[in-house]
Amino acid sequence: MIIDIHAHPVFAGMPIHPGVHQLSETYYSRKALILTLEDFIKELDRAGVDRVVLLTVCWKGQPMRQRNKATAEIIKRYPGRFIGFASFDPNDPKQAVEEVEYAVHKLGFRGVKTIAQNVEIFYNDPRCYPIYEKIQELDVPMLFHTGPSFLHTRSKFGAPSTIDDVALDFPKMKIILAHLGMQGYMEVHSLLVRHANIYADLSFWPLHPTYRRLIPWSLFEEAVPDKILLGSDFPVGQTPSEAIEAVRSLPVSEKFKAQILGENAARLLGLQG
Repeated sequence: MIIDIHAHPVFAGMPIHPGVHQLSETYYSRKALILTLEDFIKELDRAGVDRVVLLTVCWKGQPMRQRNKATAEIIKRYPGRFIGFASFDPNDPKQAVEEVEYAVHKLGFRGVKTIAQNVEIFYNDPRCYPIYEKIQELDVPMLFHTGPSFLHTRSKFGAPSTIDDVALDFPKMKIILAHLGMQGYMEVHSLLVRHANIYADLSFWPLHPTYRRLIPWSLFEEAVPDKILLGSDFPVGQTPSEAIEAVRSLPVSEKFKAQILGENAARLLGLQG
């Protein structure tokens, strides 16, 4: 089973934030690939991807109920293909707790995602803690963006170091660090070794044709082979097929590649058997 644990529900005919194209052009020298939903399904079929996690994106002061429900409507069209992760604005902790609970219980989402830069709150800010308590209680994974984000946002909010507090204070919450921390990949390696409840995905930056040559992949294979997950960050950066090909080209064992491509995510998401 191949699982892309990091994609976004951004398709042709939908409003596209200008930062989506800016980010793709900055790192990949091309605009984001905006497909119709039907063409995206064809891309998944060609790539052999069995399941895709669709991540709703949060923005400060924007109604997340509407965004989460829009993601849920896409999932309804292909329920066997997509898994939903909700998002929230922690600037209103009470409303955020309600939104997370609604998304899991009413929309059937199986995880949560946040981008600190978009809401301008550090991950270890006390205002986030009631939300984490609810996520830990619901026993669903929490995916944190780590590393720089949209060009107009402040990178300091996405520093991987802020996750250390969260992992210590919520040891039963399943934490996924997106993008392997980007340029902070060795800090993420330390967090993966240090905390049993932390995983990391390879979306966007780590599988870039140039940047992936910087990463000491053997250190991840030797220390945390069961914690690394495939991600494309579609439509920014790579297509699922490009991300899969990048994983298959890594200087690691075939066993580790299989773990990255789906075995680890299947275990984390409860999709085994």
